[in-house]
Amino acid sequence: MRLTALALLELAEKAARAAGQATLRYYRSDLQVDIKGDGSPLTMADRESHHFAMDVLSAAGLPIVSEEGYDLILDATNYWLVDPLDGTKDFLAANNEFTVNIALMEAGKPVLGVVYAPAIDELFCGVVGQGAWRDRRGVRTECQTSAKSAQLRMAKSRFHDHPDANTFAAMNEVSIQLPIGSALKYGRLAANEVDVYPRLVGTSEWDTAAGQAVLEAAGGSLLDWHTGTPLRYGKPDRRNGRFVAFRRPYQHADFKYQRYERATPC
Repeated sequence: MRLTALALLELAEKAARAAGQATLRYYRSDLQVDIKGDGSPLTMADRESHHFAMDVLSAAGLPIVSEEGYDLILDATNYWLVDPLDGTKDFLAANNEFTVNIALMEAGKPVLGVVYAPAIDELFCGVVGQGAWRDRRGVRTECQTSAKSAQLRMAKSRFHDHPDANTFAAMNEVSIQLPIGSALKYGRLAANEVDVYPRLVGTSEWDTAAGQAVLEAAGGSLLDWHTGTPLRYGKPDRRNGRFVAFRRPYQHADFKYQRYERATPC
């Protein structure tokens, strides 16, 4: 029998917490760091988190695409999309801003997502069309819409910033720029703590799917930079181009964009 969306969300939360606890066993320790083909770091914490997430999510009987897996499963319609440790550089820097990201995908779109930051025990989750929630140390609250900010607040990456982000900030008269690690940016958007996040270097689909689901569940948007349409999934290499994410009640037309030929790779 097919599980309901809320039952699947509960399973994803359980998987994220199990995987997150696995990462904490290695946190602030002397870890061997391997470098993957794309230049990103890989540690035992990434591998352990992957296995714990896989074990829990397998109960749903759906295919699982994980950053640390071996099969991109491009022909699947419904599947889990997982980043077992998003923000490995944040993990190695011990700044607490790394996450476990789990999304449920249907027909090229994230419909359910969980973003869990185990070092601070903060979890964001949501089901598109049903709402988004924040769970902070066991206290759960719904992500509510607030009015536009008097001073525009822009999230930026701690380790993957790009000079073009400063151009965006200047064009839009951004007053405050806040460095935030990993997929926590999308949770901060959903919680109305920042207003916009331009991502101007490449990402993989498992970096964004869970955060996009949470943000859309809270009424926000994550849009392709060039087309202004929601980011789609299942691309041959599972790589994303440039995009912009913003919270509700902002709209795409509220921002000014410099046009570029193509996404800048990591």
